[in-house]
Amino acid sequence: MKKLFAIDTNLLVYSHHLEAKYHQSAKAWLERIMNERDEQGNLSVCLPAPVLIEFVNVITWQQLKQPLSLSEAKRVVQDYVDTGIRIIYQRDTHIETFLSLLGVVKSRKQIFDVSLAEVLKDHGIAGLYTVDVTDFEIFDFLEVINPLSTEGGVR
Repeated sequence: MKKLFAIDTNLLVYSHHLEAKYHQSAKAWLERIMNERDEQGNLSVCLPAPVLIEFVNVITWQQLKQPLSLSEAKRVVQDYVDTGIRIIYQRDTHIETFLSLLGVVKSRKQIFDVSLAEVLKDHGIAGLYTVDVTDFEIFDFLEVINPLSTEGGVR
């Protein structure tokens, strides 16, 4: 069975923000990965709920050139939900796992990365697709891949 990978916020933002540097490549990758299913019809990717929340926050940020409106961002998230993609949520062990992972970071700027890693760990998610590979390499339980990188390729 193929490992289940989560999709990070930056890939969603790049694929939906027309002015993003990686817009075309992120959009093409996301469309491809969202249409690849195994023999049972399952996707090889999932979306953590915190990623969807962060996506809405980032994509509607007024300092972006051509941000989405809140209603447009809501529609995008609803479209993902409607695909049937597995959405993972924080579990009851959230704080305990978060505190244990917090020990490996050196900066408060990594707190949201730790929170995302916590959700992945608590669900046994093996990998993360992200453009920010170095932010997540500190978590030894995760295989981290930049699908837009020429060296990384796509799984």
